[in-house]
Amino acid sequence: MDNSLLIKKNPFYTSWIAIAVFVFIIIFQPAKATFYAIRPSDVWLLFCLFLQVKNGYNLIIHFRNRFLIRNYGLFMGILAIIATLIQASYSNISLNTAYIFNFYRFLRFLLIFKFVENILFYFSSNDAQKFWRVYTLIGIVVLILSFIEFNNFMSLRLLLTNLYFEMPEEYLEVYLVNAERLHGVMGNCNATAILLVSTLTYPLLSIVNIGGRPINKILYIVYVFLVVYVLVVMTASRTSIFISLIILVLILFAASRRLKEAFLAVSIMIILTATGIYLYHRFESEIIVQDRITKTFQGEEDFQLSAEGLAKWANRSEMWQERFKTFQNEGNQLAIILGLGYTGAYKDYADNGLIASFINNGITGLILKLFLFYIFIKFGLIRAIRYFRWFEIDFPCLAFSISAFSLLLWELTADLTEHYKLGQLFYLFLSIAMIINGKIFSKNRG
Repeated sequence: MDNSLLIKKNPFYTSWIAIAVFVFIIIFQPAKATFYAIRPSDVWLLFCLFLQVKNGYNLIIHFRNRFLIRNYGLFMGILAIIATLIQASYSNISLNTAYIFNFYRFLRFLLIFKFVENILFYFSSNDAQKFWRVYTLIGIVVLILSFIEFNNFMSLRLLLTNLYFEMPEEYLEVYLVNAERLHGVMGNCNATAILLVSTLTYPLLSIVNIGGRPINKILYIVYVFLVVYVLVVMTASRTSIFISLIILVLILFAASRRLKEAFLAVSIMIILTATGIYLYHRFESEIIVQDRITKTFQGEEDFQLSAEGLAKWANRSEMWQERFKTFQNEGNQLAIILGLGYTGAYKDYADNGLIASFINNGITGLILKLFLFYIFIKFGLIRAIRYFRWFEIDFPCLAFSISAFSLLLWELTADLTEHYKLGQLFYLFLSIAMIINGKIFSKNRG
């Protein structure tokens, strides 16, 4: 049977549209729109899952390491509950029913995987292309809101802050008067920056890839320049700037299958780097946030390629030390294995995903996370690049892998899986990348 006919007959809840709507809600749902851990995006996720199962679309796509990727959230959720109960008993802390939602926060990953797997059974490259066009449009909306917020359109800026920011009233008043770092729809400077970075992959691949309408390439070039402008001038997110350069290197490597594509990739890298340098010098003396970039490039923060050097460079050294002190002084006997859990008596956020996993989930949780990342990089990212170079997959499919990798790198200076917006987005892209590559690998072996 022709798969194209099946795709046309598929209802919305088993098509790329369901994924696009889910991403849209994740990004633009207000920070305060939550019932315990349940958010508007969860309503859409559960609604689509219910319709998929009810109508016989509960499908299984077999590929390597599916078991861990599917059940990662389940394993981490069970670990979180056990660690929390043990630490609460050890410290005589009373727990209320709200703590059960720390389990749901991880269980959501399993639901996302099944949601994606049921849709990707009939997924095509054309569907991937449609999704990425919508995702780029979402990026345009984020850019527009970023300019509104950063340039002090007061009534609109107040509306945005009320929707997306969670900050003390006195800080909000100062922020509404002075242009500081952009917070955006993610409610956080770095989170908004890394979201925009994740939208760069498809436009960059569209520019590099041979073929396509010239007008589309021009529009994508304009979009990329605007993203670079926001990253450098408004967010001054050093992590995101470095991740953008890494993405360009990956695209250069993937595009080396043709000399023309490689030439375009190198040209883009040079132009974007020059653009970033120009914007930095243009606004260095006018925008406060540029001090962050200035200190980095001039070496005033004494950056060294080590754990201590990274901590100082990221201005998180004291926070990380405090988290380890808490772990060492107040943890129970099993804390090194299971972590401290989420008792509320501890600040479980560490601005570093690996450190947070160790403190909250112990060695067990850290190993699970590292193994998940290893599987994704080996079988999701590297294999996707190889398939692209062998003409086995199209660039819209490759975009999922590179975008997921860009989100993953945020773990160095933030806690990705604890962030309810970016964590879901990462796991969505990771699942799609692994399933697509798994299907291709199974087909080639067959």
